Amino acid sequence: MSQKQGSSTPINAFIVRFWREVEAGRVRWGGRVQHIQSREQAAFVDEAGLLAFVRRWIQMPHGAEENRREDREGG
Repeated sequence: MSQKQGSSTPINAFIVRFWREVEAGRVRWGGRVQHIQSREQAAFVDEAGLLAFVRRWIQMPHGAEENRREDREGG
C-alpha cells in the first residue's frame, strides 16, 4: 500500500524479531520490537506486550479492537 505525499496519516514502520528459548525443558517465545522512526525498542514475552508497544504509535478506529477480539473468539 502506498502513501500519497502530504497525507495526514503518518506511516509507522516496525521491525519485529521473534526467538524461541528453551529453559529447564520448557519452550518459551520471546521477541523485540523496534519503531523505525523513533528507533525506540522494547522486549516482549507475549502478544499483549507486542501490541502495547505498537499501540503507542497506531490508533485503531473506534470499535476496531472489539471487532477483532470477537472475530478471534468466534463471536
